[in-house]
Amino acid sequence: MDLNTLLQRAQNLAKGSAECELPGVERTLQQVLQATEQLHSRVTQTGAKEIQAQILLGSKGIDLPKLNQKLEALQTGKTFEPVEAANADTDVSTFLKNERENAILSVIEDTNKNISDSVNKQKWGNLISNWNEEKTRLLDALIAPSQNFIDLQRLPEQIILNPDSSPPSCLDKLSLKYAQELCQYNGLVLRGRPRPNLVQRFAQLASQFGDARLAEMWMLLACVTQVGEVPTTPCDPIKSRQQRPEFVQHAKTYLERRYRLYISSVMVASADSYQLVRNYVSQRFNGQQIIGLVDTAGGKPLWPLIYYSLRCGAVDTAVEFLREAGPSCDEFAQLIADRQAGVVNSKIESQLKLQYANKIRNTTDAYKKAVYCILLGCDTNEVHGEVAKTIDDFLWIKLAMLRPGDAAGYSHLQTSFIENYGEKYFNASQQPHLYFQALALTGQFEAAIEFLSRTDANRVHAVHMAIALNELGILGGVRSVAQPLLTIDIADPTPMRRLNLARLIRLYVQRFESTDTAEALHYYYTLRNLHDAKGRNMFLTCVCDLVVDSGVLDTSIFDLIFGQRKTGIVADQELSGGLFRQFSCPEFDTQTIAGLVADELVARGSFEMAVRLYDMAGKLNLALKHISILLAQVVQQPAVEGTLRARLSLETERYSKLLSARNTEIEPKILISFSLLRDLLKFFDNYNEGKHLVALEQLDHTRLIPNNVQEVDECLVNVRRLSGEVIKVIPDVMVAAMDIIHMKYKQMRSGTEPVSIMHYEQTQQLRERAKAIANMAATMPYCPTNQRLLQLELLMH
Repeated sequence: MDLNTLLQRAQNLAKGSAECELPGVERTLQQVLQATEQLHSRVTQTGAKEIQAQILLGSKGIDLPKLNQKLEALQTGKTFEPVEAANADTDVSTFLKNERENAILSVIEDTNKNISDSVNKQKWGNLISNWNEEKTRLLDALIAPSQNFIDLQRLPEQIILNPDSSPPSCLDKLSLKYAQELCQYNGLVLRGRPRPNLVQRFAQLASQFGDARLAEMWMLLACVTQVGEVPTTPCDPIKSRQQRPEFVQHAKTYLERRYRLYISSVMVASADSYQLVRNYVSQRFNGQQIIGLVDTAGGKPLWPLIYYSLRCGAVDTAVEFLREAGPSCDEFAQLIADRQAGVVNSKIESQLKLQYANKIRNTTDAYKKAVYCILLGCDTNEVHGEVAKTIDDFLWIKLAMLRPGDAAGYSHLQTSFIENYGEKYFNASQQPHLYFQALALTGQFEAAIEFLSRTDANRVHAVHMAIALNELGILGGVRSVAQPLLTIDIADPTPMRRLNLARLIRLYVQRFESTDTAEALHYYYTLRNLHDAKGRNMFLTCVCDLVVDSGVLDTSIFDLIFGQRKTGIVADQELSGGLFRQFSCPEFDTQTIAGLVADELVARGSFEMAVRLYDMAGKLNLALKHISILLAQVVQQPAVEGTLRARLSLETERYSKLLSARNTEIEPKILISFSLLRDLLKFFDNYNEGKHLVALEQLDHTRLIPNNVQEVDECLVNVRRLSGEVIKVIPDVMVAAMDIIHMKYKQMRSGTEPVSIMHYEQTQQLRERAKAIANMAATMPYCPTNQRLLQLELLMH
C-alpha cells in the first residue's frame, strides 16, 4: 500500500465513510500527532510511577492533575495560629465557630508549653542528679598513691597587728576547751610525768558538750583504741593494726555493749543476762513469728536465745541455754565454752561444719544458720538479712566471723565498707556520724578522720581525734609531710589510707595562730616527732613559719615567743618570758629555733630581725656579718630617730661592748668589716653634726683615705683586702672627706689675717690631700663620685 492509498483511507475514516467498521474519531492527524507529543513529554517529565498512579486513579474516576491543583491551592499554617476574630457583619454561627476553634487552639498551645516546661525541668533535674553522683565518685577517686601527690606549698600571708590593741581570740568555746585539755597534756609530757590516755581525756571532755552523737563517736574511739601501752620501738601503725586482733575484738565488744543497753532500754532492767535475753526473746517471738524456727529451750525458740546472748556479749548465757536444750546441743555448747577459754577444738569444729554443710545451710531457722556461720566462719559472704536488721547487726556478724590473725578477711571487710558501699550508701553527707562509726569500727581511722575534717562543724573534732591517736602511736602517718591530706601507699595493705597529720594541724591552726599564739604552739608541739623534706623538726619548722609570716616588723610575736631582752645586760643575753621556753629540751631549745628563724629571714632578705635571732642563737659571726650588710646601706645617712640607721647605731654600740666583755672567737674578716663600719658610723655622725675636725681624726684611724699622694697605693692595697660592705661605703667617705677639706680650705682663704708661712703650708697640705683623694678615686675600678671629687679639687686651685 502506497502513501496515497493510506491518505485516502484516513480521509474516508474522518468523514465516516470508512470501508471497515471502526470507531469514529473527531481528531485530525495533526491533532493526534500533537496529543501524542504532549503525552510523551508528560511521561518523560513525571516518570513511570506517576503515570501508573494516574492510570490507577483514573480507572476510579479521579482526575489526578486537578486534584494536585486543588491541594496546591490549600494554605496551611506552620503553627497553630488563632483564627481571626469575626467582624460585626459575621453571623452568629460563624462567630461561634471561630470562638470554638480559638479555644481548641489555646488548649493545644498551653498543653505544648506545659509539656515543654516539664521535659526541661526533668532534664535539668536529671543532669543535676547525675552531676552530684559524679562529684561523689570523683571525690572518692581523688585518693591517689603517694608517689603521685600534688605539692601544695603554703604561701606566706602578711599579717599586721595593731600593737596598741590585743586582738580577740579566734577560738570558740568548744575549740578553747579542746585547746586547754591539750595544753594540760603537753605540760605533763614536758615535765616527764606519766602520759594519760588522750583519747579518753577528750572523750570525757566531749561528754560535757551536750551532743549525744559526738559523745558516742568519742566513746567508740576510746573503746576501740584500748590496745595497750604505746610501743617503745618504732613500728608502722598500719601494718601492726592489720595483724593485731585487739582492734577487731574491741570493736565487737563495743557493739555488744551498745546492744545490751538497747535491750535494757526496751525491757525491764535486769542485772541477770539470762533473764534479760529470755524476756526479750519472749516479747519479740510470739504467734506467727516463731514459724520456721526449730528447737526450743524452756519453751522458747533456742537459736534466737543463742544469737541474742552472743549479740549482747553474754557467752555464758548462750552456753546455759544450750545446756537446757538437751544432749543434742552439747557439742555446740562445748565449742562455745572452749572458745571462751581460748582453746581450739578442731574435732568439734569439723563435725559442726560438716553438719552445717549437710543440713543447716538450707534450714528454715535463720537464727540457727547465723549462729553456725558466726562461730564456725561458714559462708562469709552471706548477708543474713532476716537476722541483721541494722548496720550494727551486720557489722557485728562480720566482725564475729573473723578469726584471730585473719588479715585477709579483715582487709576484705574494710574494702567492702570504704569502696563497695562508700559514702553514697551511708548517705554520709546527711549522716556523717554513721559513716564515721562504720570506718572506725573496721579500723580505718585515717579515712574516718579525713571524712570528718571536710566539714567546718566536725573539723575541730577530727583534728583532736588525729592528735589523740597519734599520741597513742596508732595513727598511720604519711611518708612525707608534703603529701596530700589522705594518701594511699602502695606498700600498705588494701584498702588502708595514710593521714598527713602535719597538714591537718597546720590547716586548723593557721586561722588562730596570730591571735592565740600560746595555743598554736601547743598544737605544733604535737608534730615534734615529724620531720620535713630538709630533715628539720616539724615543730621548729611550724614555729619558724609562724614568726616569719607574722611580719618582720612585728616584734610582738617575736617578743611573745622568744621573750624580751633584759635591760642592762651586756655580757649575758638573757631574755625574760617567752612562750617557747616551756618547750625547751635537748632536741630543740630557744637557740635552735632562733637560728632556724634567722636563716629563713635571711633567705627572705629581712636582716634586721635576723641579727637579733642570730645573737640569741649564739651565732655571733652571722649576727655581725648581717649587721655589717645593713650598716653599709645606711651608714652615710643622717641620724634620725626611729629610722633603721638609728636602730643599727644602738645595736652596733651594744655589740661593741659585748665584744669587749666576751672572749669570743670571731672571723677576722667579719670583725674588721664590723669595726670599720662602726668607725665610719661615728665619722658620719660627726660629719653631719658639723664636727669636722673630730670626723677627720676618726677617719685617720681607719687608714682608708690617703693624706698625701704617696699613701694612695697603700690605701688602695688596704681597700682591696676589705669586704664588699666596706668598699661600698668608700665613695661616700671620699666625698665627705673632700667636702670637709674644701670647707676648711675656704675658711683659711677667707681669713683676714696676713698669710704666713705656716698658713701657706697648711693650705698646701689641704691641696695635697684633696689631690690624693682624687687620684685614689680615679684609680679605683668603680667610683661613682669621681666627678664630684674632681669639682671640689678644682675649686681648691
